[in-house]
Formats: sequence, C-alpha cells, structure tokens
Amino acid sequence: MFKKTLGLMMAAIMVFALAACGQTSAQNSDNQTASDSVVSNEALKTQSSETETPTSAEGEETESDGKTLVVYFSWSGNTEEMASYIAEQTDGDLLEIEPKVAYPADYNETGDIAKVERDENARPEIANLPASIDEYDTILVGYPIWWHTAPMIIGTFLENYDLTGKEVYPFTQSASMDTEQFDQSIEFVREVSEGATVHDGMFARPSDTDAIDTYLSDNGLVNPVPENQPADTSESADTASDSTDEDTNALVVYFSVPDDRDNSYVEVDGERLGNTQYMAQVIGENTGADIFRIQPITPYPTDHEELLEAAQNEIRTNARPEINGTIENFDSYDVVFVGYPNWNADMPYIMYSFFESYDFSGKTIVPFMTHGGSGFSGTQGTIAELEPDATMLEGKAISRSSIEDAGQEIIDWIDELGLLKKD
Repeated sequence: MFKKTLGLMMAAIMVFALAACGQTSAQNSDNQTASDSVVSNEALKTQSSETETPTSAEGEETESDGKTLVVYFSWSGNTEEMASYIAEQTDGDLLEIEPKVAYPADYNETGDIAKVERDENARPEIANLPASIDEYDTILVGYPIWWHTAPMIIGTFLENYDLTGKEVYPFTQSASMDTEQFDQSIEFVREVSEGATVHDGMFARPSDTDAIDTYLSDNGLVNPVPENQPADTSESADTASDSTDEDTNALVVYFSVPDDRDNSYVEVDGERLGNTQYMAQVIGENTGADIFRIQPITPYPTDHEELLEAAQNEIRTNARPEINGTIENFDSYDVVFVGYPNWNADMPYIMYSFFESYDFSGKTIVPFMTHGGSGFSGTQGTIAELEPDATMLEGKAISRSSIEDAGQEIIDWIDELGLLKKD
C-alpha cells in the first residue's frame, strides 16, 4: 500500500502568504474563491507523518480489508488535515485526489481557475484514480469551498465510479463558514453521486475535533462515545435516571428564528414552527417541562441573506444581544434543556448572553440543536466551558432536512436519557 507523507510544514509554508487574502475573501462572499486557508490542529501534532492510501498510481487496484474510504482534495493543507484525522478516527483508508495539472501556488491564480471551472462545469483530470473502489461501502469525501461550492475535481472523482448502494458523507471547511455555500456543495455532491445515498455533510474547522468526533459518532462511523466528549455520557445516563423523580422540575429554553427558506420551519396543525422551536415543543410535551423562548430586544431579520449577515456581524463584534424577559424562577429547575440552531459553526451569540445571565451550578444541562449538516460543531464543549459547575447530558442534533419527521427520534432520545414523562 502506498505511503503518503502528510507534509503539514510544507503546506503551512505554501499558504502562509495566502492567509491574509483568505481572511479578506471570507468577509466578502461575492469575492470568495479558494478559501482553504491555514488552520492549526494540536490534535494532529502527535500523528504519524505517514498515512496509508489506497493507491499510488492511475489504474492501480486498491488493497484494503476495510470498507471505509476517506478521499479528499486539498489545495492548502486544511482539508488534508481534516481528512487525516477522520481516517484515523474511522480506521479508513486515505486517498488524496491529485490533479493531472497542478493548481498554482498563488491564491488569486487558483481562484481564477476555480471560477472558470465552476462556470463551465468542468471535470479536471485526476492523476491517481484507483481502478476500482468497489470494496468500500462508506466513502467520506472532503474538499474546500471554492466559489460557493465544491471544486469541480470532486465531480471528476465521484462520476468515475458506480456508487450504487454506497454511503457518501461529504465534509468541508471554509474560512467564511458560510452554511449556504456548504449546502450548495452538498447539492453538487448529490448530483454527481448517482446511485449513492449522500448524507448531510459535516462543515467544521479542521481544529474543531469535538465537532468532527460528534459528527462521526452521530452517523455511526466511530464508537458512539468519543474520548474527548465534554462529559462522560455513561455517568450522565445514571444522573438522568436519578432525575426522573416526581419532584424533578425541568425547563426547556430555546432560541429559534425561522427565515424565508422552506427548510427553516415545520408546519404543525397549520402553524409554522421554527426548526428548533419544533424540537422544543416535542421535548416540552414529552417531559412535562416548562418552556421559555429566548427573544432578542431587537428582532432578527427573517430574510435569509440579512439574517446571515446579522449573524456574521455578531461574530465580528463578539456581540451579546439583549434578551427580552427573564426566567424569574430559574433556581427552581433541576434540569434545563437548551436549544439553538447552528449559526456559522457556533451557537448564536444571544445564547452566550443567556448562559452569562444565569447560574447553572448544580443543574443538569441537556443541549439540543438543529443544523444544516454540521451537527453540534463543538458547541457542547463550549457550554461545558461556560458552565463548569453543571452536569452535561448527551445532546441531540437534528438536520433541518430531516426535522419534519424527527418527532419519534426526539422522543426516543428523551426516553434514553430517562427524562420521558411518566403516564
């Protein structure tokens, strides 16, 4: 089996000069091109400098006893970093997509080429295509965001094989962490993966190993409890079981802003509920908990583009939006379900306002959230850091593409935690 040197130091040198323009590009999506800029990952510093790949030359047969393939294209090294970590966690084989004609080292030149390829729906040739990937049932496909979608060379790879019956899991990162561009890349992967089941992908920073571990765990690609989970879920389960006494008081707190996109809400009995609002309602009905909706003093826009800009502005300013109203009897609750959407691979910043407003010492926190494919993105760990004196139970993340049919899944999760309301 071919051994491939990662060469992280060389990747860092290659893109050092690109970091500044990559950040500028991230702030203006209209000008965004190849946004695979350098991000460090401490978790990978102890990793072996060599990683096995299925093939080293075009037409060479893959040789592997495993059934998971992690295939990726990386220009600067960021996606390579993610792919290497994922291969390690899944025990999958690792394959880098190498173009026959290498992309320039210059950021702007590569961006210009990427735009032309996108506009022409091009299929750049690959230098190291395996003759077959039939032995793989599961394929994780990684790439940067180039001009609001996946690089066209990803289409070259996926269209080259019969993917019938295979499970495909896209993963990507971008300096801007723009979820709409991620969604567009997923649509592209689905278009070029005929016969495969293309799952909601993972949108995370290479350094966010918590988010990566959570996504892999949620999709059954690794052991269900990753080692770096913010809390020991086996102990949490015991705590949850102990909390089913009749005297337990539970509260559901959530933030939800449905915008003008169809997949941002669920219709229930003719009423439109935001995705996170729907989860909160199901949780409240099946736990008997009180419900408090977090609402800002200054309402968020319902236009998707304006909402996206508002969220990004909060990141730039590290904002703490004011909340309209308070939970006067907060101290009386033992268990607090906390729900929010995934905004730019983080909690909405109004959630930071919420956590900073109340003392969670001695309470049990149960996170839940809705997302476009990125899962929790490490936000469970963030909550654990914000509330170190609270107990964290295993949270529940549901994609907006499946939220409408997730009622029973939510109930089953509540039951597993031991918090389902007794008849």
